[in-house]
Amino acid sequence: MIDILAIGSHPDDIEISMGGALCVFKQQGYRIGICDLSRGETGTYGTPEQRQEEIKLANRILSIDKRITLDLPDGNIRNTEQARLKVIDVIRELKPEIVFSFVTDISRHPDHTHTGQIVKESVYLAGLKKIETEFAPFRPSQLIYFPELFINRKPDFIIDVSDFYEQKIKAIKAYGSQVTVTGDETGIKTFLRSDNFWGMLNSRAQYMGAISGVKYGEPFFCDSPVRVMDVYKAFIKDISFK
Repeated sequence: MIDILAIGSHPDDIEISMGGALCVFKQQGYRIGICDLSRGETGTYGTPEQRQEEIKLANRILSIDKRITLDLPDGNIRNTEQARLKVIDVIRELKPEIVFSFVTDISRHPDHTHTGQIVKESVYLAGLKKIETEFAPFRPSQLIYFPELFINRKPDFIIDVSDFYEQKIKAIKAYGSQVTVTGDETGIKTFLRSDNFWGMLNSRAQYMGAISGVKYGEPFFCDSPVRVMDVYKAFIKDISFK
């Protein structure tokens, strides 16, 4: 069993989208897990075998308690009954109280859009007794959404990842077949293998941090209001942002 489960389409989705938040949760004492719906087998660079080794390295960097990789087709993830049943089984097996996945209405990659849809439906369906799978019914308390790298609207809340941003970057760089590690852009064919990716990633983290009064932040969306237990800590800003 784990406390928090983040579900992405491909290896490295979670590290890019909320690697810092996972570090925060880990420091707070929660057990964290990741589920990748595909192995990333159709990516321009790297092989499934390479990506599995990269996953192992990223897991060590982020201290992931449990990671599951499903076999949905990379580039053709669709919201089907078969896909939902696979995700339902993961949710029932791991029993997370909080699930994270892609927000669907502002995702550009079709796999990300369909992943968000699959997860949203599966979080509810996992609690229905008459849907039979290998594990007993279980429904998480909440589903929270993260955006792709590009964000075009105000998030519902931001997590301060300032103390863990370098750890997040190190975890992303574990995927050496997908991102540039040395800044060498020779023969670049994808956005992730360009310095523009790092520029966008850093700019977003700094902007999300600035509007919430910290150095680095990660944005999230949710369907229900956020319950704040300490208003002072939630809204006070670092001196440099006052």
